[in-house]
Amino acid sequence: MSSSMLLLGFPSFNTVEELAALIHIDERRLATLTEVPERFYRRYRIPKRHRGWREIQSPSKELKAVQAWILRNILDKLSSSHYATAYVKGSKLLDNVSPHMNNRYFLSVDVKDFFPSIRSSLVRELFEKIGYSKQAANILCRLCTYFKNLPQGAVTSPALSNLICLRLDRRLAGLASRRNIILTRYADDITFSTNNRNALSRMLPSVFRIIRDMGLEPNKEKTRLLGPRMRCVITGLVKSSSDPSFGVGRKKKVAMRSIMHKFLARGIVHPDYPNEASIEGWINFAKNVDRAAHEQMLRYWNNQKMKYPPIGDLFRQSAP
Repeated sequence: MSSSMLLLGFPSFNTVEELAALIHIDERRLATLTEVPERFYRRYRIPKRHRGWREIQSPSKELKAVQAWILRNILDKLSSSHYATAYVKGSKLLDNVSPHMNNRYFLSVDVKDFFPSIRSSLVRELFEKIGYSKQAANILCRLCTYFKNLPQGAVTSPALSNLICLRLDRRLAGLASRRNIILTRYADDITFSTNNRNALSRMLPSVFRIIRDMGLEPNKEKTRLLGPRMRCVITGLVKSSSDPSFGVGRKKKVAMRSIMHKFLARGIVHPDYPNEASIEGWINFAKNVDRAAHEQMLRYWNNQKMKYPPIGDLFRQSAP
């Protein structure tokens, strides 16, 4: 074990038996989890925001507990780059767009199949860089991967993705800083901004090359160059045309008012907001990203509830 690992307080082990003693789990059971982790996942699909499906690999309760121990005792002691704004304790969605508020031009690049594209070899390499032996790193890698990739559903995957993308963030930051361009990355959404439109279009081939050098693939269909005359949406938040701020946007507020009115006045349920809790959940979300919109929408919701008292979800009919 390296001296840096000792200073940071990382748990020391080399074998499954030693790790089992640290986690307080039966060593034979941990050996099985390590040898055939794929058997301990449940696979299912959820619809993506726009089209298609996203496959989730959800670990069993037992494997999830082991992963939570790895997250708490190893991964949480490491820091991702300050360009990474997702999966960081205390960070908010607004932190991803705030650095871009004073700029007018944006380049938004999406990474295709982000978690599944991060290979187990990179996970193993990360644990070795921390200071673990090849044997220990392989054990940790097996417990955190699914068929040699990061599973979309494991509690360790978000932290691992940020740590593995440290090099990606640094290379993109180096490219951006030379052109006076701002960079943030929210998981698979990479955002650049500047007041020089041409600088963004010129740097795009280099951005694609750096992403591919990491073994990832940019999603060209979702790559967007945005400017003042366009509706600028960055990680779901809309750039205001009148002042340097981001929020939920007028289009979303109009849609939500319609959803609220139909739900209370006519009993029509929207697929994305099937009950009062889901609607109020969105209102609470708005509180963290757009205070003015939150106050407007909360006032509208309360007024509608007074005008049309809820009749109970059991009596509501689904929207056609």
